[in-house]
Amino acid sequence: MFGSLAFVLVLTLAMAVLSLATLQRVVDRKDRVIEHDTALVLEARTLMDIRDARAAANRGYLLSGQGKYLGEQYRQDELFAQQLTLLRQTVDTAHGRDLIAEIQRLQADFVDLDAGPVNLKQSGAGNTDVVRAWESIDGARIQTTESMNELFTYLQGLVEEREQAATRVAHVGIVQIVISFLVILIGATTSAGMTVRLVRRRVMTAVRSVQVSSAGLRSSAKKQAEGASEQASSAAEISTTVKEMLTESRRIAEGAQDVVAAAGQTADAGRQGRDVVLATQSSMNRIRAHSGSVDQHMDDLTTKARQISGVVEIVSELAELTNIVAINASIEAAGAGGDAARFAALADEIRGLADRVGGSTREIGELVQSVAGAVDDTRRVSREASDVVEAGASHVIEAVESFEEIVALVASTMESARQIQRSTSQQTIAVEQTDLAISAMAAATRNHQVAAGDTRSTAEELAVLSYRLGTLVESSPEEAR
Repeated sequence: MFGSLAFVLVLTLAMAVLSLATLQRVVDRKDRVIEHDTALVLEARTLMDIRDARAAANRGYLLSGQGKYLGEQYRQDELFAQQLTLLRQTVDTAHGRDLIAEIQRLQADFVDLDAGPVNLKQSGAGNTDVVRAWESIDGARIQTTESMNELFTYLQGLVEEREQAATRVAHVGIVQIVISFLVILIGATTSAGMTVRLVRRRVMTAVRSVQVSSAGLRSSAKKQAEGASEQASSAAEISTTVKEMLTESRRIAEGAQDVVAAAGQTADAGRQGRDVVLATQSSMNRIRAHSGSVDQHMDDLTTKARQISGVVEIVSELAELTNIVAINASIEAAGAGGDAARFAALADEIRGLADRVGGSTREIGELVQSVAGAVDDTRRVSREASDVVEAGASHVIEAVESFEEIVALVASTMESARQIQRSTSQQTIAVEQTDLAISAMAAATRNHQVAAGDTRSTAEELAVLSYRLGTLVESSPEEAR
């Protein structure tokens, strides 16, 4: 038996080596066609595209005379030379290299001839002369184009030829592989008869082992089904708990969002309060400045009142003197007799006026004193108000600082609430993922429970089948002999 198995193994190894060698040749040939020959066709196509771009730039310059087209023509000439050199290095056939050399010669002659129309255009010749000169070299242009088309056709034919050769090699490899399979099939058929008896005995041994294993498999499947049932119950309880956690996490997230909104409103109110206090401080500063101005005006008013008092005193003294003079004049008029009656009447009038002026000056003095007292009271009240304003200004500063602290604390609270909200949102996502994982685990557990039941049924069927197989093998004619 082992000799036949060794024979089959040797045949298999030989077929594998032959198949690998054949496939390697096919792959190498195909790679050459795809990578090398196809690249040749693409490079030839690129060369033709450069030729077309050069022709377009040449026509553009000859028709318009713009320098950008002439520069593009020279650039395409350089690209053409570079591409032709790359193609010469890639082509690996003598005929292909001859075609490239012919294209290089024809292109050089055409470029020399094409300098004539370009020079005419540069010299300022008319379009008719330039076109006539351009048409005169049309034969050289056609020769170059035909050579390039011939090269492109040759490279395409070369690709097709090498593809056909690779296909023939592949056919030969396939035939070799088929022959190898036939040889192995014949050898395997020959060795099969030698191994039937040993296989039958080993099958009986395996059947008995299967019967023993199926009994253990039934017991194990029963235990797995019971464990899967308990695991499914636990998964259901965990899923319920996780759903409760998810609900609480969402509530916390909503509460954190409300806290952020309330903190934002508080921050806005704090900033508004700070702005109001700052406005109050500005008003108090203006009041304080106005109080200083009032003090200055009170001082000026006091000075004016004192000056008025001085003038009133002078007027009062003048009135007294006038009164005395009028009395003296009356006395003199009385002594003078009837001729001085008018003078005596005038002196009486002057004395009356002097009395009224004296009374008026006393009233003015009293009024000035009253004004001076009112000014002093006003100054005192203004200074008290200024002191109150100073105290209020200090309290305003403290209030501004307090509002700043409130705004800062509210901002910190808002940031903390946002962090809580973000953390809670992340926790909610994690809990949702956990819920999905637990749901998947519960589904897997249920599937496992079903699979355990199926395994138990399969084990029972396996025991029946193994019994039938053993009976069939034991009752075979070969075993009877």
